[in-house]
Amino acid sequence: MKSKVFKSLIVSSLVLCNYVSAADCRDVSQIIAKQLEDNYVIENTATTLAQLIRSKSFLSGCNRQKSSEDIAEFMTLELNKIANDKHLSVVYDPNWVSELKAFRSSNQAEAFADRRVMESPTDNYGFKKIEMLDGNIGYLDIRMFSDSHLGGETLENAMKFLQHSDGIIIDLRNNFGGSPFMVTSLASYFFDLDTVHLSTFESRANGVLTRTQDWTSPYVPGPRFKDTPLYILTSSNSASAAESFSYAMQNLARATIVGEVTAGAAHGRSAEIVNDNYILTLPTSRPVDPRTNDNWERKGVKPNIETSSDNAFYVSYAEVLNTLIKNENSNLGLHQWVYPLVKAKSNQYQLSQNDIDQIIGTYGKRKVFQENGKLFYQYLDDPAFEIELLDKETIVFKAFTEARLQAIYKDKQVIALKMLSFGEDARELQRTM
Repeated sequence: MKSKVFKSLIVSSLVLCNYVSAADCRDVSQIIAKQLEDNYVIENTATTLAQLIRSKSFLSGCNRQKSSEDIAEFMTLELNKIANDKHLSVVYDPNWVSELKAFRSSNQAEAFADRRVMESPTDNYGFKKIEMLDGNIGYLDIRMFSDSHLGGETLENAMKFLQHSDGIIIDLRNNFGGSPFMVTSLASYFFDLDTVHLSTFESRANGVLTRTQDWTSPYVPGPRFKDTPLYILTSSNSASAAESFSYAMQNLARATIVGEVTAGAAHGRSAEIVNDNYILTLPTSRPVDPRTNDNWERKGVKPNIETSSDNAFYVSYAEVLNTLIKNENSNLGLHQWVYPLVKAKSNQYQLSQNDIDQIIGTYGKRKVFQENGKLFYQYLDDPAFEIELLDKETIVFKAFTEARLQAIYKDKQVIALKMLSFGEDARELQRTM
C-alpha cells in the first residue's frame, strides 16, 4: 500500500513539473515572440525568430526542460542558432525583474540615478591608467565607456595630460563596452573642427525603424590630436562600445588597431520584462558604418596588426615609434634611442643560459658577471649595476635608461660590448677575458 502511494506521489510530482514547464514555455514564448516581432533590430530576422519560438517543435523542446533556468538556457540557445547575436538572451532571474521594476517606477528612478553618479567615480569612470612612456608616447588604459555627462571631465583631464605626446596608445583590451556618447566624445579629440560622420544608429520599436547619425563634435574641451599617430589595443574581450570606437577609427583611417579580433558584439540591447520570473535582453539598435554599410556583429573588428593580446602593447609601442622615425618627427633622436629597446621586447626573444654565458667576461676595466641568478655590470670596484638581456644583443640597465649595452658578435662569439649613451658617441669595449 505504501509503495502504491509513493509511486502515485512520484507520478503526480512529474505531471505537476511538466505542467508548470509547459505553462512557462507557452506563456513566455508568446510574450517573447511579440517582443521580437516588434522590436528586434533586424526586421527579417525578427520575423524568423518569432516564427521559431511559436513553432510546435520549439515548444516541444522547451517542455522537456526540467527547470526555469533550463528553459531560459534552451530558449537562448535556440534563438541564437538563427540570430547568433551576443546580446540576445532569455534570463530567469526574479530578483532582476523586481529590481528592474523598481528602477522603472517614477518614484525610484531618481534614486537609482543618484546612486549611479555616486558609484561610478570608484572606477574613475573607466579610466584605469594614464602614462607618458619613454619616447614621449602617451598611453591611456580605458576599462569602460561611462556616460559622457559623468566621465567627461575625467576624459578632458586625461587628454590634457597627453597633450604633448608625439603618439598615443589607447588600450581597450579589457574594455567590455559602455556608453556610445563617450565613444563620440573620445573620437572627437582626434579630428579637427570639421565634423566627421562616425556611425548611423538604427533603432526599432513597435515595428518602426528609425535612424540617427552620430558625428564628432566641432568643440572639445582641451587639446586636439588630429595629426597625432593613434594606436588602439584590442583583445577577444574587447566588446560593444570598445569595438564601436575601434571600428570607426579604423574605417576612417585615423587609427591602427593592434591585437586580437574583438568579441563581435555590435547590437545595443534593452532589458525587457517578460513576467515576474523572466527577462529578455533584446537587441533593439545597431550601428551601421557609413563607409562599409555594415558593422562588426558576429565578425569582430579585425586588427591591422594581429598579435596576441599579451604582446599587443609592445608591438604597438614599437610601431608608433617606427612611424615617428619614418616621419622624422622633431624628437627623432629620442625615438631612435627608445625604438630598439621596445622592438626587442616586442620580439619576445626566448633567452637561454648560453646567451647569458656569451656576454659574461672581462672587458678591460669592466666586467659582466652572474650572481644568484642575476646579471651584473661593474666598473673596477664601483657598485655593480644589475642588467638584463632583451635579446642576444640588447642589454639594458635596470636602474636607468640613459645608457645601455650592445653585444658585438664575431663567428658567433661576443668579442666586445658597445656602450651606448643617449646623445653621446658610442664607445666600444673590447673583450679581454
